[in-house]
Amino acid sequence: MPNIGELASQIISSIINAVATSSLRLGAAPTAAILLAPLVLLSLVARPGGRWSGHDLGHLASIRRAMALAAESGTDALVSLGSAGLARATSATERLQTLAALPLLAHLARSAARAGVGLRVTVNDPVAAFLADAALGDAHERTATLERAGGSRVEYLGEGRPLAGAAAMSDPGGHGVAMVAGSLAEDSLLLLGGLAAAARWSLGATASATEAAGAMLDAEGALIGPELFQAAGNISSAGHARTAVWAANRMIAGVIAVLVLGSLAILAGSPDLAGFLVGR
Repeated sequence: MPNIGELASQIISSIINAVATSSLRLGAAPTAAILLAPLVLLSLVARPGGRWSGHDLGHLASIRRAMALAAESGTDALVSLGSAGLARATSATERLQTLAALPLLAHLARSAARAGVGLRVTVNDPVAAFLADAALGDAHERTATLERAGGSRVEYLGEGRPLAGAAAMSDPGGHGVAMVAGSLAEDSLLLLGGLAAAARWSLGATASATEAAGAMLDAEGALIGPELFQAAGNISSAGHARTAVWAANRMIAGVIAVLVLGSLAILAGSPDLAGFLVGR
C-alpha cells in the first residue's frame, strides 16, 4: 500500500488528468464539483447517522470530568427528575419530558459508578422512582461496579410540586454534580436555584420555553426545547465513536486542502508534486 504522500499524489494526478483530457472544456463549477467528489467518498468513513453530529449538546461530554473532580473532592451527585412525574394527573407533554430525562439519568449514573461517586435521585412520583431505581441498578451492572451500588439511592419526596421545591430549597448544597431534568413548571426556579446553582457542575434540561431562562442562567449545561429529546441519541454512541467523527472531520478537511492546493500547484506548472509529497 502506498504511503499517504503517494496516495494523495495519485488522487490529485487522476483528477488533473481527468480534467485535462476532457473534451468538454469544463468550467469553474464542474471542476470544483470534481474536486469535491472525494469529500463525498471520504464522508462514508464515519457512521452516516453521526457524521455531521459531532457537537456536544448541553456539554454532556463534561460529565466524566465533573465526576472525576467530584470523586477527588469527596462530594456526591444529585439528580432531580423534575416534578411532573408519570402517574400524576399531568399533561402528556410533561410525562414525556420525564421519560426523556431517564436516558440522561442513566448516562450520569454510569459516569458516577465508574468514578465511585455517590448518586442521589429525588422524585415525587412512585412510577418515576421505580424507573430511576432500575436505571441505577442497570448502570452498576453495565459498569461492573455492583459493590458500589449501595452509594446510589432514590428518594421519594412525596406527591405534589411544592414538596419537590421545598426539598430543593432546603438542600445543603455543595454537590459535585447536579442535574435537574424533566418538566419543572412553576417550581423551576426553586429546583434549579436550590440544586443546580450551588453545585460545581450542573445541568438543566427542559422542553418548555417558559422554563428555559432558569436552566440557562443557573446551570453550566442546558438542554432547551427539542435538545432534551435529542440528547438521548447524542449520548447513545460511545465516546470513541464521537472521537472518530471528529477525527474524520479533520482528516477530510486536510485531504480536501491538499487536493485543492495540489491542483493549483499543478495548474501553475509545479514540476514534481508527487516527489514533494513523498519527500524525494
